[in-house]
Amino acid sequence: MYFKDIPGKEREKHFLLSNAQEDRLAHAQLFLGRTGSGQLPLALAFASYILCTDRNESDSCGTCSACLKSHKFIHPDVHFSFPVVKKDGKNRNETTSNDFLVEWRQILKKNPFLDIKTWLHSLNLENGQANINVKECTEIVKKLGLKTFESDYKVLIMWMPEYLRNEGNRLLKLIEEPPENTIILLVAEKQDAILNTILSRVQLLKVHPFTYEDVKSYLIENYEHPDQDTDQIAALAAGNMNSAIHLTEQDSVNYSDALFQWLRESYKMEPVELSKWVNEMAKWGRENQKNFLEYGLHFFREYLFSLTTNRNSVRLNEYEQSIAQKMTSLLDISKTEQIIHILNECMGAVERNANPKILFLADSLAIGRVMRNMHVGENIYQV
Repeated sequence: MYFKDIPGKEREKHFLLSNAQEDRLAHAQLFLGRTGSGQLPLALAFASYILCTDRNESDSCGTCSACLKSHKFIHPDVHFSFPVVKKDGKNRNETTSNDFLVEWRQILKKNPFLDIKTWLHSLNLENGQANINVKECTEIVKKLGLKTFESDYKVLIMWMPEYLRNEGNRLLKLIEEPPENTIILLVAEKQDAILNTILSRVQLLKVHPFTYEDVKSYLIENYEHPDQDTDQIAALAAGNMNSAIHLTEQDSVNYSDALFQWLRESYKMEPVELSKWVNEMAKWGRENQKNFLEYGLHFFREYLFSLTTNRNSVRLNEYEQSIAQKMTSLLDISKTEQIIHILNECMGAVERNANPKILFLADSLAIGRVMRNMHVGENIYQV
């Protein structure tokens, strides 16, 4: 993995590069960030940079023997540890990361921004109870106790140390006083789920979410498809690159047209047409419904920003801005805030598996009331 393959992250890259160049490598580091923020790619790129024999000021060379292996995730001095589930024909307590290295390398090549759900889905084990067990900890101590095979350093990349639980205490001495020229890189999402005894022994690097521009540029370079709206996907991802990648892999859905049709039908309150829209939305499935609501929240937040600041520098494309301009005569700040509240409540209900027909019909009527300045109990069909 190259640093150049990761969009943005200039602060984080500068910190890692300067530490390596000035020989100030912490023996144990924690890359901490929200899901899809790029902490795993940063750790992978950093490991490649440490082992590279011809690195430059900004990246590994990619051509030396160490790079040829580390960039394929097969360098003998780079060890991986990650949550796993029971392997067929093997006792759960005996299953370790070594049993899943082939699958791990495949998913890293495809999507290094993955989360635990993506990892388990790639194994067709979405309902598996993943963890990092006692035998894994024993294997880590054994591996890092060996001499290096080819390079000056040994590197352990442990993804999701949150899944260590109390077994992590077995690694405390290793983390505090690792063997000479050993670098331990922990990659995590939830600080509160990591043992405090581990947190106190590592150098912390906070990895911020990707910006809208970072996500958009990465999608254009790697995933753009003619029938997909990159602006819309980047907005929906909200800084989560893993989410953005998943959205590009889904069937193309025009959320903006669906949202504006919803607003029109909610305002008109014609029973037959509104029922048609609700029935269609119920067929979308929960994930698409959530993405649709995320888009709606994005649109109205940008619209609200425009209303409150009188600025046109909003993250809406030309079509969305034209619709937003037409809406100013109908939706003021107060009404927009009420609609945002309705969408937030609707999102929570979708996540709790509410009946979609009942949910979207009720919220359609609620949005219609807001747009028409009507009160609860007032005859919605009396215009």
